[in-house]
Formats: sequence, structure tokens, C-alpha cells
Amino acid sequence: METKNKTIWDLLENPPNYAEGTARLYSWSLNHEFFSPFRKFLDLIGYSEDEFGEPLGDWKKPSEFLGYMELGYLAQGLEEYSNRPQDVENYVRQLLEAEQNN
Repeated sequence: METKNKTIWDLLENPPNYAEGTARLYSWSLNHEFFSPFRKFLDLIGYSEDEFGEPLGDWKKPSEFLGYMELGYLAQGLEEYSNRPQDVENYVRQLLEAEQNN
């Protein structure tokens, strides 16, 4: 049986119900220079430190990069992570792998 690798758009358009806010945060972050809201999310959940050995976001002036929409999406993603950390981290890993395959 052959399995098809999901594209980034497959993952964003049909996220698991436990990661819908994380998908919205990722999608919204596509509109930002340096992808900053999602990078900050990766920093806050410890993913960037574990996978890359350092924070990815610029934390000098977070208010310059995080408006009310970004904060709302970030809050949704963090709540999902607090409820199902391993599942959300697996979804994040899938997103980043699909992104590299584009």
C-alpha cells in the first residue's frame, strides 16, 4: 500500500481537531516577515530549542510582531499544546517537514 505525503496545504486545510488553532497560527504567520508568530510559538513550546538548539524568534521587541490577531492565534495554539503536547508537536513536525518538501 502506497501512502501519499501530505502537502503543507493538505495539513493546513484539514488539521486534526486538536490542532486547528495551531494551523491558523501557521497560516497567519505566512503573512509575516520571518514567519515570526509561528517561530515564537516554537520557542514557547520548546520545539526550537530541542530541534535547532536555539530560539528562532526575535524576542527583543515582541510587541512589534504580535498584534491582537497574532496573540489570539498564539493563545489558541498554546492551549492546544497544553491539552495535547505530543499530538500538537507531531502536527508541528509534519508541517515543518511538508514545508521543506515544497
